[in-house]
Amino acid sequence: MNHTYLPVDKHDCKSVEALASMEREVVIPLLPELLEWIQDMNWPIASAMMDVLLKYKVETIPHLKIIFSQSDSIWTYNILSYLIKDWNTELISELSSDLRELAQTMDHYEDTDLLSIEILYKHLLIEASEATELLAGKLREIEEGLNSVTKEQRVIFAELELERLHILNTDARGILNYIEVNRKSLKEKDQYENLLRRYQEIETMINTNGGRLNRE
Repeated sequence: MNHTYLPVDKHDCKSVEALASMEREVVIPLLPELLEWIQDMNWPIASAMMDVLLKYKVETIPHLKIIFSQSDSIWTYNILSYLIKDWNTELISELSSDLRELAQTMDHYEDTDLLSIEILYKHLLIEASEATELLAGKLREIEEGLNSVTKEQRVIFAELELERLHILNTDARGILNYIEVNRKSLKEKDQYENLLRRYQEIETMINTNGGRLNRE
């Protein structure tokens, strides 16, 4: 493997441009390392690297399977959302078992489980009844989490939000102290709000008439 062709850092756009015009036999051995550059889509070379990787769909599949097994939800999200989103059914079917595993695993922050269900359903690799059953199970688990939040905690969360808005509207310099003083409660607030977001998202998906499980 010739590592001289690999980007040296996240700003190395010239290396990505060179990779785009190289012979396939040169690029294919580099794919595991090239995939690392889409771990964060905010990196300057990430988008261009994605374009390079899209030329090697079949060749990336074994490496994607490894990534999916590593529990790196942000990296997995980028692959689901940007790399394989427009792949054809034949290619997606090669990843169906991996996508099913992702679909069954709760991902409270990156929603890779919900994305996996969408992809499987879009390509007719999962029936609507099975997709709905998976989503309903997630909904029940989220409900348990929401029900564990006390009324007193919800009052605290509302007060924290009012305080945050007041600081931002008066003297934003106080926001760091606000975060430090309320670190524990803010973490609980974030978890609660994310559960609410997930609950609403899944409810929409279950609504097959107007939701995202509609193939029409």
